[in-house]
Amino acid sequence: MPDLTKPASAWNLVWDADWVTAVTWLGASRRVAAGNNLGEIVIWELPEKAGGAAPKPVARLDAHTNVISHLACTPDGKTLISASYDHTIRYWDIPATFPDATAPLVLNARAIEDATRRKANGAKVPPALETKVCVLKPARARTEHKEWVVAMELSRDGKALITGDDAGRVLIWDAPAGTVTKEWKVPKGWVYAVGLSPDKKQACVTERYTLVFDSGRHAAVKLWDASTGTVSRDLSNEKEFKGHHIISASYSPDGKTLALLRGGESGGNSGKPTLVDPAMGKVLRECAPGHLDGGTALAWHPDGRHIASTGRDTTARIWDTATGKLVSEVNKPRGGQFKDWFSCAAWSADGAWIACGDQAGAVQVWNFPT
Repeated sequence: MPDLTKPASAWNLVWDADWVTAVTWLGASRRVAAGNNLGEIVIWELPEKAGGAAPKPVARLDAHTNVISHLACTPDGKTLISASYDHTIRYWDIPATFPDATAPLVLNARAIEDATRRKANGAKVPPALETKVCVLKPARARTEHKEWVVAMELSRDGKALITGDDAGRVLIWDAPAGTVTKEWKVPKGWVYAVGLSPDKKQACVTERYTLVFDSGRHAAVKLWDASTGTVSRDLSNEKEFKGHHIISASYSPDGKTLALLRGGESGGNSGKPTLVDPAMGKVLRECAPGHLDGGTALAWHPDGRHIASTGRDTTARIWDTATGKLVSEVNKPRGGQFKDWFSCAAWSADGAWIACGDQAGAVQVWNFPT
């Protein structure tokens, strides 16, 4: 069992193209995939042990034309699924061995662009940090969504997928087949976050009705019967959620706990993970202190007893879900939001590694000793 009280920085995986918006591990491997605001996806192969120079990407996945909102991989590591603001869900076959690397990839493109823009003011343009990668194309694309696909979660067994879009549509999929098995629409507004219970019987869908982040009357949190597409419980008026947009929702591996994370820009330590009994719709406890200026993502540890949250304060926090107490903090706050805050996080299959994507265009990886 990894010691979650002792995070150690392993690598800062530089990919300075744009804000990293999604990250996932590929099965039980040491492969990490990340997507960004430009619709680009790259994959790294990490060493078994931390230390040494940061690895460079080995593959680039080409097809999306807008923000990558979420990434997920099947347990066997063979199929990566991506959701995007270009209205598509795409499936990628991940080979056991990548083809020869022939395509150039510049890893400091933003730094070069920024320095070039300021060259007249004396800025020095850095040399290109270039590597070569192989290029993969998607095996298939699903186009059932007609608006931005803003939310997605793959079940832990890889058999079901839930997605939500800016038009308020929620789709349940047979993930291997890539076919829709159930669909419904939220009453108004758009989908903000989705979660699917391990038994696939319940879905959590959070909604937004306005661009005003801290206007709670324009947000909702509901539990849905996934087989009928009807609301079973409305949690919107619970004091822990009222007045907050819920940016992330995820069920524990055993399905007995639902974790919800406050997002938005409501100030203070508002980014608190809240734990709910999904069978009763009852709030169990809050995890505190919350992230400064709101949270951004949740990720359950494989042991089902801990959860990681990321926030605008540029930290990832590990929580004991039985008590709501902080176990450890990964990275240090950088003085408020817009300081390269973390936008996404994912645990490795063995629970000994966590990867976080940041606003600076990098994926930061930490290791926990076993």
